[in-house]
Amino acid sequence: MKFELSPVALLGASLTALLLAGCSGVGGSADEAGYNSASCRDALATAIQRERTGDASGAVTSDGWLSDNCSTEIHILTDYRSARAMAEQSGPDSCNSWTQYINEETVDLLRQDGLCTSDVPAPAAEVPAVEVQPGGGIAWDQAKGYVGSTQRVCGPLVNMGNSHDDVFLNIGLGYPDPERFTIVLWDVGGVEPIAPGTMLCTSGVITLYQDVAQIQQRSASSVELYG
Repeated sequence: MKFELSPVALLGASLTALLLAGCSGVGGSADEAGYNSASCRDALATAIQRERTGDASGAVTSDGWLSDNCSTEIHILTDYRSARAMAEQSGPDSCNSWTQYINEETVDLLRQDGLCTSDVPAPAAEVPAVEVQPGGGIAWDQAKGYVGSTQRVCGPLVNMGNSHDDVFLNIGLGYPDPERFTIVLWDVGGVEPIAPGTMLCTSGVITLYQDVAQIQQRSASSVELYG
């Protein structure tokens, strides 16, 4: 015997099938459906952004989807979280040192966050050139450390001054800088002009006058000039 369903019965069966399909677990929640429509890279980018902003909403869903569908991306996310936590606790480490434990893409994420330091070596500190004193002696800027002793002091002339018959040769720094060194020539009546930058040397007892180191001389011939 052949049974035929009426049009009403067929419509009812179709609606029942549609309702059952809508209530089934296929496709999961709305969030999961959104992840199913995204690529693994998009899902990873969203998860990383949440980590950076401290947004924990949807983390369980995204982690589960990445774990089930994207083995490379879930590995990157897991490593990023661990390394980020360590860097925030103990401070940034060398980016190169992280490559021993995590892949380069994860290291790049840390670098973007400032959580690992650049591996470009810092420029070597410049070693100040040692000024060679003609004929030996100490440099003009060391004179204060030898007050009361007899020394040979050398340095470049910066400027000159005079008062009546007295001449003042300011070495290393110009008058009125208190850190200059001065050669004082008493009662010499004057000297020929000397070009700034000329190296001068003289020997004598170092004294202080108004906190300026100086050597006092009575003759211009006690000063040696080096071009």
